[in-house]
Amino acid sequence: MSPQLGIAARPQITAGDLARRIAVLAPGERLVVLGVARAAIGALLAEGTERSALLVADADGYGTALIDRLLDDLADLARARWPHWHGRDASEAPVGADPWLKAAAKRARLGLTPRFRRMARALEMQRLAQAIDPAGLVLIWAIDPASPARARPVIEALEWCARHGAASVVALAAEPPATSPYDRILYGAHAFTEAVRPAAERFISAPGGLPASDIERRMAAALGQDPDLAGLFVCNAPVPVGAWGARPRVDLLCPTLRVVVELDGPEHRAEPKFGADRHRDYELLTAGYLVLRLTNDQVATDLPLAIEKIRAVIRLRRAGGG
Repeated sequence: MSPQLGIAARPQITAGDLARRIAVLAPGERLVVLGVARAAIGALLAEGTERSALLVADADGYGTALIDRLLDDLADLARARWPHWHGRDASEAPVGADPWLKAAAKRARLGLTPRFRRMARALEMQRLAQAIDPAGLVLIWAIDPASPARARPVIEALEWCARHGAASVVALAAEPPATSPYDRILYGAHAFTEAVRPAAERFISAPGGLPASDIERRMAAALGQDPDLAGLFVCNAPVPVGAWGARPRVDLLCPTLRVVVELDGPEHRAEPKFGADRHRDYELLTAGYLVLRLTNDQVATDLPLAIEKIRAVIRLRRAGGG
């Protein structure tokens, strides 16, 4: 493709299409996406995907240095996930005559990373990735589109991984020139584009404004019709917490009794949102707020029960508990 054509001439891929493509990437297959950052792809996958993925850390170096950094990260991840290896509890599984599994399990039990530097790198990558997720781990790379010197070793590293069976997604924030080393990855690249969402989904309400989602609207309507709870809650309200004046916005706030109700969709089940939610709960707790989290599924399948849970928290507060 001529360098003059630019990103607009590339095949387009939306967030939904990207998630589906990543879910079916075959071993050694590569998907290159232009106009998107690696962090944005990570956030997309965190909302829910059928594949495990690792955001490959930035690192300076050439040759085997980048591969060693990746192997260090895979070994550290395997240690953190012990004993849940190979999709089961590896601590109870017989290791048999598998020398790597036996040695790796021993190190993991001791809290050490299962990394063996005398082992062939390709075999070590395959064994670590399989231990982390037997269904296949997708590597998410970021390549600098403006610096061929920085891009070249990363491209060489991901090509090495592909030759040894690793599926990869390559993110470039902009269209690079179709010259070396970028010409090695641009064939078949896609341009990321945002699907047009309805205006209601793009609307950002003012503090204390209307519910932002269908689930929040259902909950707000039910609260408004309840004789005990009507008028107690406001939607999308900012709450001052911490020493720096932060004001996170919560789904439902009862300001008089300092109760917060958060309604969580499936994207809140995985990092980074899961960890961010736990930190927000800590901030709200130390600021004197009692937090109740309900999932969207709980509200959708049994709204009366969700209302009763809120009622119980309100009664606890009124009784001086919590």
